[in-house]
Amino acid sequence: MLKGSDVIDKVVVTYDTGKKIVRIIDLIFDRERNQLLGFLVAEKGLFRDAKIIPLQEVQAIGSDAIVVNSKESVVKAYRVPVIKEILHQNIVLRKKRILTTEGLDLGGLVDLFFDEHSGLVEGYEVSGGVFADAYSGRSFVPASETLKIGDDVAFVPPETAQLMEEQVGGIRGAVQATGDKLQDSAQTTNRRLQTAAQTVNEQLQSSVEKVNRGLQSASQNAGEQLQAATDATGSKLQDFNRDATASLTNNLVDPAEQKVYVIGKCLDRDVLTPDGNVLLLKDQEVTLVNAEAADRLGILDELYRATGGSLTANISRNLQAATASVGNRIGSVTQNSTASLRHSVDSLTANVAIQQARGRRVLRTVRTDDGLIIAASGQIVTESLVDRAQIYAKEAELLNAVGLNLATAVRSTASDRWLENKVQLGDRASIAQENLNTFWQALKAKAEKLQGRSRRAMKNQRIEQALGRPVTRVILDPEDNVILNVGELITHRAVSQAETSGVLNILLSSVYSKEPQISDKELRASEHGTAALVHHGNGRAIAT
Repeated sequence: MLKGSDVIDKVVVTYDTGKKIVRIIDLIFDRERNQLLGFLVAEKGLFRDAKIIPLQEVQAIGSDAIVVNSKESVVKAYRVPVIKEILHQNIVLRKKRILTTEGLDLGGLVDLFFDEHSGLVEGYEVSGGVFADAYSGRSFVPASETLKIGDDVAFVPPETAQLMEEQVGGIRGAVQATGDKLQDSAQTTNRRLQTAAQTVNEQLQSSVEKVNRGLQSASQNAGEQLQAATDATGSKLQDFNRDATASLTNNLVDPAEQKVYVIGKCLDRDVLTPDGNVLLLKDQEVTLVNAEAADRLGILDELYRATGGSLTANISRNLQAATASVGNRIGSVTQNSTASLRHSVDSLTANVAIQQARGRRVLRTVRTDDGLIIAASGQIVTESLVDRAQIYAKEAELLNAVGLNLATAVRSTASDRWLENKVQLGDRASIAQENLNTFWQALKAKAEKLQGRSRRAMKNQRIEQALGRPVTRVILDPEDNVILNVGELITHRAVSQAETSGVLNILLSSVYSKEPQISDKELRASEHGTAALVHHGNGRAIAT
């Protein structure tokens, strides 16, 4: 994004010859399409036409010059009809008041900001108005597709004023809408839970664990990464220092000479192995076995120095020079590692905290290294501004421009995440509880239905067992009419009358259950049944 006043008076250079040809006098702006069409480089005079450079002829807009294809990129205005019409209308934007269609004064137009590639106007810098900064008196008005420019006033829709209001709060503002979201989520989850009721507790427990891990990660991530990187750097420096010292000693004194020297000497300090174990103790005499063990472990040079091994004066001077060189290398590595570590941590922290800038007002202009504008003074930070800052790695500058530092933004981000996770956890717990209640009600209804079926089955079974058996007492209806007398058989009609009279349970509880003793003579009835078999003279059984 570029500012119009930053372009005016820039020199124009041709790409083919590298010559300076003209300077920019003014911008040519199409109010209908809200777009920059080109640049005015020579005004119309008494005997000459105005000259312009169409935007499509521009290769680059740098901090010091504008590069065009060639000298032929500068053309007369009449050759581009749309630009000719704009110059003919002679519309002056500067100092026009910008009002909403509801009459709210947003200030007087001072400058505009446009995309360096497409020419689309992204916003206007205005002076005064209800959103003017207390220090500079300026504010940023987002460009509107429905901008209507009159003779004295330019109109924008009321929504433009809303986009100019600073909105801070993040998740805290979103918490107010939690109730509505909870209701929608509950309805959706209820439908899903009915098909997987057995996993409710497992899902709730999993959600709690995930949230706890998220909270712990959000609060400790930066510190852990910094500590890990610091430990790794320290370990690498220690290894480098040890390797450099060993290499230096071996170059100055041959390892074979070191081994011969240490045998029979006493140590002035403990000698440790690379993994931290004690190889030899202080005042212990070094043997050949000890020397060979130190050689195998790569610490023969340490054993040599611990026994008082020294060099000649000439070698000492060389050693001092070499040690200084190694020290410089270590210092350089330390400085570079520290700077790289600090830059990595700052970048990571800024990338996490940059979301805290959304909705805040920019207090000073943020630019890229080559002069492009990332965010203009007075502009409200939107998602596109955050993306632009991340593309150019200017997150920290954008945070500072809205009045935040990394520490404050990180704390606010962690607080917002904690609150968001707390709200989500509460939502999930409430949804799970509500769904569990729904599931329990459905389960109870299912159980009651099964119990009803069981009672009916038991009733039918008792009736089947009672039919054809005598009763042990008189069965009366509520009006004392005799349904069955003692010893009479229970029939389907008797069961029906007893059920209608509400005494079926009395009837079924009065069944004579003992098996009767019937003789063979008594077993044969005096009459045949309708389906009985009778025998004829030919011996065949025929159904009557």
